[in-house]
Amino acid sequence: MSYYLILDVGTTNIKAYAFSEDGEKLKILSRRTNPRYPNHGWVELDPLELIKGVYGLIDDMLSELGSPIGVGITNQRSSTVIWDKEGAPLHNMITWQDTRTETLVEELSGRFLVRFGKILGKTFHAFSKLIPKIAETKRGAYIISLAHVGFGTSHSSLQIRWLMDNIPEVERAINEGEALFGTLDTWIIWNLTGKHVTDYTNASATGLFDPFYMKWSDNITDIVGIPKKILPSILSNDTPVGSLKDYDVPLLTVIADQQASLYRAGVEKGSMKMTHGTGTFIDINVGEKPKPAAPAIYPMVALKTKSKTLYLLEGMVNASGSAVDWLIDAGLMEDYSEIKKAFGKEKQSGLIFIPTFAGLSTPYNKPNFKGALLNISRGTRREDIIRALIMGIAMRCSETVEALEKASGLNVKSLIADGGLSQSDEFLQLIADMSGKEIMRPHELNGSACGTFMIARAVDEGEDPINAWKESKTEKVFRPQRNYRTFKQRWKKSLRKLI
Repeated sequence: MSYYLILDVGTTNIKAYAFSEDGEKLKILSRRTNPRYPNHGWVELDPLELIKGVYGLIDDMLSELGSPIGVGITNQRSSTVIWDKEGAPLHNMITWQDTRTETLVEELSGRFLVRFGKILGKTFHAFSKLIPKIAETKRGAYIISLAHVGFGTSHSSLQIRWLMDNIPEVERAINEGEALFGTLDTWIIWNLTGKHVTDYTNASATGLFDPFYMKWSDNITDIVGIPKKILPSILSNDTPVGSLKDYDVPLLTVIADQQASLYRAGVEKGSMKMTHGTGTFIDINVGEKPKPAAPAIYPMVALKTKSKTLYLLEGMVNASGSAVDWLIDAGLMEDYSEIKKAFGKEKQSGLIFIPTFAGLSTPYNKPNFKGALLNISRGTRREDIIRALIMGIAMRCSETVEALEKASGLNVKSLIADGGLSQSDEFLQLIADMSGKEIMRPHELNGSACGTFMIARAVDEGEDPINAWKESKTEKVFRPQRNYRTFKQRWKKSLRKLI
């Protein structure tokens, strides 16, 4: 059978998709990973166990469908592996959810150069309001971003530093030139092809990369004290990586999951998508010139081909699917089907549910802010709480879309919604109503796998992925119908008081 094999590698699941040449989804296989929690706030994966799962899925797919035309990899960003040149991991993989570097964040954020950068960034930001062209230059956008982008616990930069400070074997191997660093994609590629590489989309999410000058950052590696010799080479998304050494099959492309989903949504400036997973990532394509960061809005590489670089701005709602899962864990809901039932009995309960289970991100940037349920009365029912939570998530998505439009200077009329929670008509209709945008739900809700397939096919056929892009089939469009002005006013008033 003629097909493309797409590996979608996350921190809790590894999935393998078989797509036909015309984009039909032929088969899905999956394996659970086994995250480890050795201390409070620590989240690790065994790198050897992970690669064993990847090999297992490849073998299972090939045994059923035969050898594929080629392979593409998409992956969860910002995880850290360090291994020796013989291929032996020197520590478990530190995942993006891990918060062990909180003390390092505080320490490095207090250094003079970092504080000076923030002051300089704020100064340039103020001047850019008077002279907008400042923000349109590469240097101006870079300096303005210093005001808003700092160190974070999910950054590979700090995870590497922690390993160097706390694991003697890692420090020794790095000092002796025997260690290699990689994010999740790099570790998999090393094992499959023997090459030490990543791509620009994954690199731009490590906290080590400068998206304005498209290279590993001299400033960050110097401040954190990381030798560049351990960092992988960086490939464009239309550069074939190499051959899978045990299968004689080409690895056609690698791309980070959110960027793959944005590619599926469109390659034109102003294309926007929201992916509803554990949290919701909302990304907007800002074209061929990077835009400066804004509060809890981050510039990254959207796609890099041999001929062009596309950039994005990204905002996030920290809890969406995980907030709905809380309803199930708390016994307030049995499964996702109860969302529809709750809206079927809709009445004005007056509840305000601010679903900030993991901090309040875009555009507030309050990482320690906790969730709140307001205006509970003796008459409050289970359905009211379900409805209020879904409305709260939709409101946070609407706020993030508005913030991204403001930061990018672009007006968006419609956007694509994918991910598990996008199955809910009621949820997507709320986002359409609150944001005033058309929300398009595609047939295939895994935008990362679909986008990676589209790029892999273009590379295999010798086409530029930007020129080869084709619109995906839309299953349903949600258009603004109701005015939620009163609700939005009550929400914002309540949130201001809590902040």
